[in-house]
Formats: sequence, structure tokens, C-alpha cells
Amino acid sequence: MIWYFIFGVFIIFFIAFVRLICLSDIRKLKPSLHPFGYKLIYTDQKIKHSDGVVVSKLLKSEVYGIQGKPDFVYKSVFGGIIPVELKSGKIGNDAMPRFGDMMQLAAYFIIIEEVYKKKPKFGNLIYSDYMFRIKNTRAVRKEVIEILESMNEMLESGQGNAQYDFAKCRYCLCKSVCEFYDRK
Repeated sequence: MIWYFIFGVFIIFFIAFVRLICLSDIRKLKPSLHPFGYKLIYTDQKIKHSDGVVVSKLLKSEVYGIQGKPDFVYKSVFGGIIPVELKSGKIGNDAMPRFGDMMQLAAYFIIIEEVYKKKPKFGNLIYSDYMFRIKNTRAVRKEVIEILESMNEMLESGQGNAQYDFAKCRYCLCKSVCEFYDRK
């Protein structure tokens, strides 16, 4: 009888462990550019053979007023879509991706859903040493929408808590109109 109890407890812990690994919202993996079973349909990179691949087109969300160029977008034969964003830096031992990078990928979730009429289930954020598979959850979507609303409010009111950082701001599209950028 005790063996049944021990076996039952083992099964419960095993199922909980598998669910934790399989259902986590962010997974750190070895980098892999081309997802298995997916075909490239969009890239902002210059490629030699671009048959049927949209290259360097600016993707836009009219609903949220944002636009961007993900590095790659893949589509499966079953219709699933995956945005892939490449980052040149390393993530090292960090368990999570950089917040700004994750929000950029989340913005691509919104844009891609509007452009391709299909909600990506997840996206890949690839650093030179690791890759993060990030699920397109309500929480991630809510976070990026709150940031967009905060940015719009700051633009309309002129009030905000923006902080200048040369490394982060030097390539920003807003630097020509940003009062913080001129403070070197």
C-alpha cells in the first residue's frame, strides 16, 4: 500500500515538473535561427534567394500606431507564425532576456497579428549565446500596451520621466525632438 502512495506522489511531482518546463512563459534555450517545420515568409535582412519572402517591408499596426521590422517571420504549414528577433550581445548567465528586448518582441506580436491576421503563440529572442522562447501571453501583451499608452500620454502632455542614456538613445528615432537627448 505504501508503494502505491510513493508511486502516486512521484507521478504528481513528475507531471508538475513537466508542466513547469513545458508551460513556462519564457524558456532559455540554445540559439537556433530557423525553427524546425517553419518556412521563412519575411525578413529585414538582405538575402540571395527571396522567392516568396517579403524583404525589408515596414510592418504597421494601425490600431496601436506602431511599426517595425522584425528580423525574421516564419510560418508553419499549419499556419502558425513565429517572429524572430536577433540581438548582437550576449545574455550570459541571466535567466531572463533584457526587458526592452522582450517588449520589442511583444510589440512585434501585436504588429504581426494585425498584418498577417494570425496571433503568434510565441516568438524567439536570439542573443549570440542563448535564445529565449517567449509566449505571447495576455500579461506580455498587457505590458506592451501599457507602455505604448504611457508613451502616448507622455507625448501628448509633455510630462514624463524619460531619462537620457547615450548607449540606449543614440539610435532612437525620437532623438531629434527629444529634450533629454540634447543634455549630454
